[in-house]
Amino acid sequence: MTKGASGFEEFYAGMYGERWPRLREALLLPKKHVAVVNPFSKYSFPEQAVRLTGLSFEHDVRDSFLPPEKTDSGYLNYYLLDAASILPVEALGLVPGEKVVDLCAAPGGKSLLCAFKLKNQGLLVSNDRSAARRARIHRIFDDYLPKTEQKNLTVTAHDASKWGLYQKSIYDKVLLDAPCSSERHVLEDPKELSLWAPGRTKAIAISQFAMLAAGLDIVKVGGTIVYSTCALSQLENDDIIRKLHQKRPGRFELIRPEFAFGEPTEFGWQVLPDTTGWGPFYLSVVRRLR
Repeated sequence: MTKGASGFEEFYAGMYGERWPRLREALLLPKKHVAVVNPFSKYSFPEQAVRLTGLSFEHDVRDSFLPPEKTDSGYLNYYLLDAASILPVEALGLVPGEKVVDLCAAPGGKSLLCAFKLKNQGLLVSNDRSAARRARIHRIFDDYLPKTEQKNLTVTAHDASKWGLYQKSIYDKVLLDAPCSSERHVLEDPKELSLWAPGRTKAIAISQFAMLAAGLDIVKVGGTIVYSTCALSQLENDDIIRKLHQKRPGRFELIRPEFAFGEPTEFGWQVLPDTTGWGPFYLSVVRRLR
C-alpha cells in the first residue's frame, strides 16, 4: 500500500467508504472542549452552563474557554477535554472504595476524573512509563486536588504490557486508554502525514493488545476493563476486542454501553466528529469471567 498522504487517504477511504470525505473534513475543524468543574475550586460559571446530555460531571460546553485559572481556593477551576474522553470514566462505573488502575494515565485528565469519582477512598494507580509524563500527572493532581484528597493516589512507572507478570487479580476496575495512531493529529501535521505508513497502525495494535491482555490478568474476576483509543483505525479498535475473543475465549464478556452521543460498533462504542462534533474516540467494556 502507498505511504504518505495518498496512502493515508487510500487506507481510511477504504475503511470508512463514502463517509470518509465528511469525516476527514470534520477532523480538520477546530477542536471544541468540555470544561469539567473542579469541585475543590469552589467555582461556578458566571453564565448559565451549557450541558451535554449523558455526562454525570458538573460541566459546561462552549465554543471556547479561557485557560483554567486558580480560584481563591488555590486550585484550578476546571479541566478542559473532549467530551468523548469523559465516556471511558463514565463507563467504568466507579464506586468510592474500589481499587482502580489507569494503565496509560498521561496526561492525567481521565485519572483526575477517576479521583473525583473515588472521593479519596480505595486506591487509584496512575501509570505511565515516561518520567516527564508522570511529572505532568503529579502537577495535575496538585493543581486540582488538596493534598488531603490525594491519600489514595499513586503514580507508577510500570510497563503496562507486562503488568500481569507481577500482579494478578488485584483491581476492581482497569482503564486502558491506549496510545494510538491519533489520526486527527496526523492530518493536522504535514510532516507526520508525509511519514504515515500502514505499518504504523499495525505495530501500534500489537502493543495495544499486549496491554489489554495484561489488563485482563490484573483485574479481579467480575471486574471491569474499559479499553479506549482516539484512533480511527479499526485495527486499533474493534479488531483488538476481536483478537481478545480469539486469544482469551471464555475469560470475559462484553458489556454494551450506550451513551447520549456516538454510535455502536460491533464490540463497543465510537464517537466521530462528522455526526457529533466530538472525537474521534472508541471504547469497549469487558467484564472478566474467570
